[in-house]
Amino acid sequence: ATPSAIRRSASISTMLNSVPVKSPAPVAATCARCNGSGWVPVEGDALRVEPCGCQGDLRRRQRITAAAIPPRYFPHCRLVDFYERGSGALGHAKRAVQEFTDAWMPGVDSGRGMLLIGPCGSGKTHLAVAALLEIIDSGKPGRLLFSNFQDLIQEIQASFDSEDTPSKSEILRPLLDVDLLVLDELGSQKPSLFVQDILYYIINSRYNAQRTTIFTTNYVEELADRIGERLRSRLYEMAREIKLTGVPDYRKTFAQHN
Repeated sequence: ATPSAIRRSASISTMLNSVPVKSPAPVAATCARCNGSGWVPVEGDALRVEPCGCQGDLRRRQRITAAAIPPRYFPHCRLVDFYERGSGALGHAKRAVQEFTDAWMPGVDSGRGMLLIGPCGSGKTHLAVAALLEIIDSGKPGRLLFSNFQDLIQEIQASFDSEDTPSKSEILRPLLDVDLLVLDELGSQKPSLFVQDILYYIINSRYNAQRTTIFTTNYVEELADRIGERLRSRLYEMAREIKLTGVPDYRKTFAQHN
């Protein structure tokens, strides 16, 4: 090859190497099919490759992590694993969650969520987490988030004592912006003015933005006393009320089956 041809070849090689290429995310554990590369040959065409199926599993894990679903609730908190225990109330609740996840899409008249009400151990959190996992498994888009209200209040209070922790607005921003929020243990905190102000800010912001929220609470009759009449009235508009009452302890039943 002539010197000019060599220079042209080097120039083309440099140009190609500078073109950004969107690669699959790295595979956490080595996949036997793609050997960790994220790519596999297209069957019948040795010159082409396609993303390996493990990439779908990786994206699913990434969404579960981004949704902040606590490890203790994954992977067993799924609809298929929810034991109705012969209870009509639990069967109704399970069907309601399935109908919700089938219909939900971000930004498409998606403001109405669910208010799961029942005593400790009735399976409220299981169903709320199952709704998030069903949506992730379906491949529907949207930003999802799980937040325990008591933990949230403690995190905000801790932010007042240290300059190294996120500010209150930084802590609350994800709860306002996600397409679907699970707010667990509503009313679990002592009903102080501070707690009610935080809760009102979250609920009112999501209400005005027509973003969907799933709430869980232990307080069947006393919820208005815990969060205030104004917020209790707002929840009637924001969420379908689903009661899980008169049922045996779900945690005990689940433990007996596993």
